[in-house]
Amino acid sequence: MSNKKMIHYNLDNIDKIGARFNLIYGERSNGKSYQVKHKKAVEKYLKTGKRFILMRRLREEITSEKIEQYFQDVDVSKLTNGKYNCITLYRKTLYLSVYDNETGKIKRYEKIGYVVALSTEQNYAGASYLDVEDIIFEEFMSRSVYIANESNKLMNFYATVDRKRLSTRLWLVGNTISRVCPYINDWGLHNLISSQKQGTIKTLDIKGTDNEKITIAVEYCKSTGVSSGTIGTNANMINTGAWETAPQPHLPKSYKNYNVLFRFGFQYQGFKFLCEYLMDKEDKKDACWFIRPFYKEFSNKIIVFSDVIKISKYWQRDIYNISIKNEKLRNLFMTFKENKIFYANDLCGTDFKQVIDFQIRRW
Repeated sequence: MSNKKMIHYNLDNIDKIGARFNLIYGERSNGKSYQVKHKKAVEKYLKTGKRFILMRRLREEITSEKIEQYFQDVDVSKLTNGKYNCITLYRKTLYLSVYDNETGKIKRYEKIGYVVALSTEQNYAGASYLDVEDIIFEEFMSRSVYIANESNKLMNFYATVDRKRLSTRLWLVGNTISRVCPYINDWGLHNLISSQKQGTIKTLDIKGTDNEKITIAVEYCKSTGVSSGTIGTNANMINTGAWETAPQPHLPKSYKNYNVLFRFGFQYQGFKFLCEYLMDKEDKKDACWFIRPFYKEFSNKIIVFSDVIKISKYWQRDIYNISIKNEKLRNLFMTFKENKIFYANDLCGTDFKQVIDFQIRRW
């Protein structure tokens, strides 16, 4: 058993910045969800009477069983001096309630908040939430499932709630599952998050539709310092808050043992990668592709495969169907196959495979 003292997350540091849009991410079970629902939901209602909205992505995530379980670690009895002992959900509304142990019955009392599925945001366009000051969006990062135009849907719902008061605060809470996320891409946060260190808070100021300054605060939570005892490919994410990765092939030899014969770029969903065709200095028949992250702007004379459209012969869409007349170059790209591709590290390979919009040929 570990004797290390667990470092619990504290919301106060990002809260005092006062940003309307707040992203909080890190390892699982570090207390970030507890802090947000405690301080920006239940406790805030009891102090000010202001209600909140708890949001999940899909309709099936907002059942009474799942939502009530989410609030089970909140000591309602202590916060209300014994007046209530649980939080219940009824018709997508949250109530401070009393559960009778003898009869097994629950009685609802004070309405404290609402529950919404982002996938149904269009159903709330005409709703009024003037009693709401905070929206809590849990599990905003996903391994694969996002709604089409998700970040726009969230902003539509935010506008419905805020009604140009410019006072509603949005709290996005998630685990370090994947950096391939529409909020990171659409809000221009890729460079910020790619370089962010654990235990830090960074801010980004962007212009809104009326040229007003909008501050986005982003916190990469400090590790708790205590392992959960899990193993496997995502153990680092669970135990330390490192980004979840899958094992990727690395160069058989040191990079300095290769000559670079050709370079080109990939740019997808805000991610940039430099791809190099390498030849072993000793074995001239041994060639491979090497992919690493790239953080600068690509030269105007380098071929780039991208989901961004540019009027340039150097910007292409399909690596296996390139619109360039040079036959040798076309044939070279046809060798871009899974068994010949190596990555700078596991995170690079994981990101690359998640963002590209084409299937890598295997053989």
